[in-house]
Amino acid sequence: MIGLLSLALAAMPSGGGSVLERLSDDVLQKVTAAGLEGPIGVAVEAKEAPFSRALGTVLCGRLTRARLSCEVVDAAPEIAVTVAKQHELATLVRLTVTADGTTLFAKGDALETWKNFWAGEQPTRGPRAVAIGLTYELDAEVAALTGVSLTPTPSPAIPLELKLSSLVRWNTQPIALAAGDLDGDKRSELAVLLNEELVVLSPEAKVIARYDLSSAPAASATPREPFGAIAIIQNPPRLVAWSGRRARAEVLALSGNTLKPQGMADSIAVDMLTARLEPGLNRFLPDVQVQGRQTRMPGGFQASSSRNGVMLVVWPDGTGTVTRQLPPTGRIADVGCGSALADVDKDGVPELLVSTARTSGDADELRLLPLSVAEGLATNAQSTRSTTPSWQTTLKGRVIVMTGADLDGDGGEEFVFGTWLADGSGELWVARRVTP
Repeated sequence: MIGLLSLALAAMPSGGGSVLERLSDDVLQKVTAAGLEGPIGVAVEAKEAPFSRALGTVLCGRLTRARLSCEVVDAAPEIAVTVAKQHELATLVRLTVTADGTTLFAKGDALETWKNFWAGEQPTRGPRAVAIGLTYELDAEVAALTGVSLTPTPSPAIPLELKLSSLVRWNTQPIALAAGDLDGDKRSELAVLLNEELVVLSPEAKVIARYDLSSAPAASATPREPFGAIAIIQNPPRLVAWSGRRARAEVLALSGNTLKPQGMADSIAVDMLTARLEPGLNRFLPDVQVQGRQTRMPGGFQASSSRNGVMLVVWPDGTGTVTRQLPPTGRIADVGCGSALADVDKDGVPELLVSTARTSGDADELRLLPLSVAEGLATNAQSTRSTTPSWQTTLKGRVIVMTGADLDGDGGEEFVFGTWLADGSGELWVARRVTP
């Protein structure tokens, strides 16, 4: 099955008008061609809130003019269907819009939120749906809304260099790590899983809250080495934490210095992938969802990181894939599970920081690679050691978890990673870009 990332093809629409108008007309055409009915909900996810609001307004206007009543659904894609049903909307249009350079990508789907039960207890048909994948060249209006400059001023390239700082040490290893803004201050808080304790840290690594996950039902089998996953979800901010020793994940909300249970979950968002832990093994099952669409990976995977439509997937055999489509293809050798994508220089293109795939020893190496270099390695099935990195370092312990995080609130990201030391203890580090 082809995931939604592969639907963002260069299929330039025809017709005049602004990009917002053309995008809205193309979505309207797909909705009407699929026979989807109103009332229709429109949920738009974009980095810039003004653009999300503008697109939602224009698209709803186009649908209304076509005699399809419309309502903007202000909710994240993972809960938009539930909100649409609560508002008794028959159809939901979900769009994720990103800008890469001077190109705008619109990806998502339109689907019915109900099933036809008219013939009896069994549904006579399931909900209809249509995938949406559209590409446009930015115009001045959309560039202004998305904060993209169409006439960038050339500047000399500045070499990328990172500086390491230790944030905190524990007497046990960190087994999962996530970052996200939980209090609305535009800085990322950090969530770390230590055995079965979830710890939330401020950007300065001060403990905000703790929560014991051992009350969740036990897993049918537990991994030999500790494993787990954490996700931070917005609108409203919540944490989802899953220990490999547990059969289900817990959903939690941060209130002051307390994590309050909000229920259980059977899957967890690993950046763009929604996945399940594989019982008894330190990896995720290959069946995943992307933007609500089911797809199957080539096998179980250990870690995933995504930025601006680019995804890193780390496999148990010590290889990694950098891809813009699913299922992913191409492998880079010598990529450890403590690897991630992050935009450290604020140019909209992520960098890749990789650890080694070694499973023993008291030292590990980190290599920083530009995205273009990483994609070339994946295409040619080469190793991270076959190229000269932008920056590299060696440090004690094994790097086993990593994420990108904007700890400073300046729009650029830092790499945050956790190490497992030879004595069984763990340490949390941050790698910040050194600016001239």
